[in-house]
Amino acid sequence: METLLLGFNRIPVLTEEENERVFQELLGMRNIWLARTNWHPALEIAGPDSGIDDYVHYYTVGATLYMDARDKGWKFYHKLYQMYNRVLRKKLGWLYDKFIIELQKELGECEYEDGLGLPGFHIYEFDEAPDQRKHHRCLHYDGQWWYGRNHFRNKYKDIDFKNQLSYTFSIKVPHNGAAIALWNLPWEHKRKANDIKYMIYRDIIGRYENVEYVKEIKAGNTIEDPWKYKLFDDDCGDLEQYVPVIIPHIEGYSFYYYGMIMHQMILGDSFKKGDYRITFQGHGLKCDGKWRLFW
Repeated sequence: METLLLGFNRIPVLTEEENERVFQELLGMRNIWLARTNWHPALEIAGPDSGIDDYVHYYTVGATLYMDARDKGWKFYHKLYQMYNRVLRKKLGWLYDKFIIELQKELGECEYEDGLGLPGFHIYEFDEAPDQRKHHRCLHYDGQWWYGRNHFRNKYKDIDFKNQLSYTFSIKVPHNGAAIALWNLPWEHKRKANDIKYMIYRDIIGRYENVEYVKEIKAGNTIEDPWKYKLFDDDCGDLEQYVPVIIPHIEGYSFYYYGMIMHQMILGDSFKKGDYRITFQGHGLKCDGKWRLFW
């Protein structure tokens, strides 16, 4: 029987100069930014979401199992990842080398998985926001491996599907901040998360780590199917117990987590024209004793 684990940390990866180099390289690759539909159905944003596409522009660079393979099939995904992997290796190979070195210091042996897309980039480009509404995703657990399960099952014998690794490595953060919210953490893990968040404090913590934000999430029933959480029950009790831990995104740092950690993307608020939220994203499964990294 597989053991459920919980683990996370925030680690430095790039210097300020290296981070800017990645940003400029991505700007130079704008012709291969793949425009995506904003993942903001009505329940994922406080208040009406009409007009969001006027000021939030969402792109990816890289092939994703959970959008491309899921929505358009394996043949399309295969062609897409071959193109992106080739370009990303050529333009940013040094970044991939540096990232895996730092991740291995934390987790042990890792390698980028042959036959799948390399970790890639979420790019949110902003214009002036019309108000100060909070922009966020639903509460959820990660399970992107599902869309590549046959690949793993055909290649490896010992696969830990229960403890998928995810990482969000910040390249650019909007002027007013962005973050990840960790919900329903056991007490010992909440203590560690609090230690991490205060190492490099950002004001976004106070704007989201409070009961008013919990009320907003509860009122919107903002949780992804099929997941359940007692917060959304009628008899949930005192809302104070549900306040999440907010881990701010810090440029040049990667936040990684594995296991069944309920979390939520905090895109931010009060955007200005010229703001970006750019993150290097990916996942991993431990197969035959080694973390295999993919997107």
